[in-house]
Amino acid sequence: MKIKVWTDSNNRLLNWAYADENRPVGPSDEGFEVIEVDDAVGLYENHASIVDGQVVPDAGYDPDADRPAPEPSPERQMIAALTLEVAQLKAAKSSD
Repeated sequence: MKIKVWTDSNNRLLNWAYADENRPVGPSDEGFEVIEVDDAVGLYENHASIVDGQVVPDAGYDPDADRPAPEPSPERQMIAALTLEVAQLKAAKSSD
């Protein structure tokens, strides 16, 4: 499949998008380069380079570890606060 890649002056991948399969491979007048890849694996923006038309992910980069953990819902926050309050009340009652 063909993709469009935007890179910085060090060939670091800034952004990518799918390209029309009829586009020629190589640099374009529109500020991106068209490359051909087997699949979208390793296309980590800001964590990969384009070397000789190939995607080279940063060694040791783990995209799953880079994702922020979701914020707890308001309901979960309320349950956690109530659980803590109950535990504090039980602790205070048992020390009397």
